[in-house]
Amino acid sequence: MGNMTANQRLTSHIKACEQQMSCVYARTAAEAKQIERRVAAGSLEAVMPGLYARPDYWSELKFRQRYLHRVRALAQKHPDWTFCSYTAAVIHGLSVSHANLTHIHIAAAPAQSTTPGSRVIRHRYARQTRAIQMDIAVTDIDQTITDCLVDASFVEGLIIADSALHEQLLSKEHLVEAINKLGLNRRGVVTARSVARCADGLSESGGESKARALMIERGWQTPELQVELFDPVEPGRPYRVDYLWRVGDRLIIGEFDGFVKSEKAAEEGKLAKAQFDERQRESRLSLLDNCKIVRLCWDDLRDPTKLDRKLKVAGVPRAC
Repeated sequence: MGNMTANQRLTSHIKACEQQMSCVYARTAAEAKQIERRVAAGSLEAVMPGLYARPDYWSELKFRQRYLHRVRALAQKHPDWTFCSYTAAVIHGLSVSHANLTHIHIAAAPAQSTTPGSRVIRHRYARQTRAIQMDIAVTDIDQTITDCLVDASFVEGLIIADSALHEQLLSKEHLVEAINKLGLNRRGVVTARSVARCADGLSESGGESKARALMIERGWQTPELQVELFDPVEPGRPYRVDYLWRVGDRLIIGEFDGFVKSEKAAEEGKLAKAQFDERQRESRLSLLDNCKIVRLCWDDLRDPTKLDRKLKVAGVPRAC
């Protein structure tokens, strides 16, 4: 390393950052000038003030990966920082709506300035319990999830709470206790308590949670989750459905198409078989007596009036 030129050291640093799934940052004033020259030449791009990446590398990353790259770089630049709120939730491995990931959230002592910096928001804590996740300092799960739920909307909050239960980071009873204790007298605690009551770890994705949250918010009967129904052609074969409503002697099955399964199958080169299996599965379920299937997608969540129309046509009852 000692015999390397400054340019070679920067190239090595860029490679190391990519291996660590981190953005590039300047370690010295001289390196900052070199980075500026590479930005001007187009071989690096600024992805946040003070953070950089190669355009080809950055373009291959998904939204959550980009967010984590920024966080890892900031954690390396500022080892004294403790990340909190939605940022800590992502580091804990929770599903978080993209709408909540526009900034980086860090914990600050009361004496420190809380003036938002460029895409960095400081939150005041008299004290906080730190945990280490992915070698990054974060607020512990109780503090993290409480901070998120008192700030988030009901829909965004349920995505996070379902995820925490699904990943078994805490139990539902523990979640309710944490909200009651750490959320006491905080703005947003009423919504947070409602989220905690409705949270269900059976939900398997952020999309499934968001769809159910909208159903609850818009007055539809809450469905059962991940119910096993048996293939009427091959009775020994069970199929799990995302949502199920039992209306008298009728069954209404809800399936959420979140594309995650398809993306994973495509990455594994098995997309055609996955699509065939899904068609076969739906065909078999449709043969159940008095059964109707309604398929939901992200477009329905972006425009909930479409969700309402689908549920109404399918015969899903309103909540009592």
